[in-house]
Amino acid sequence: MQYCGTEELLALHLEDGENLHLSIITACQGINLDSAVVLSGLGMVKSVTFGWYTGAEYVKKTYSDVMELVSLSGDVSFRQDGMYPHLHGVFSTPEHGLIGGHIMEVIAFRNIELFLKPVYTIHFNRRRMDAFEALIPEQRG
Repeated sequence: MQYCGTEELLALHLEDGENLHLSIITACQGINLDSAVVLSGLGMVKSVTFGWYTGAEYVKKTYSDVMELVSLSGDVSFRQDGMYPHLHGVFSTPEHGLIGGHIMEVIAFRNIELFLKPVYTIHFNRRRMDAFEALIPEQRG
């Protein structure tokens, strides 16, 4: 993975076999960033695991096929066990069918390009709220 960050943008390039979530965490830690908005992501993947939240747990489904990442959104926040990239995405199959949802894991195939907007004046925390975990933005002191 290669990355470069400034106050206005964090850009990442993932290579074959790299984990999307772990790469985001590594790059954010590398520039001392704990809150960000995912602006966009595109490229190819060889595996994606989605999670569907039932209100009590995530039901996971993994697709182990080469697909194109055509849309990515989300945020990077902080929760009790560390940094958390909360990601949703849409992927295109070779037949141009689309699948998407809450992303639990993505493994890059050849190349993923990713862009994040650092947030320095607001701290994105996550806290348990009844049956789910929610983003709690807080003004920095």
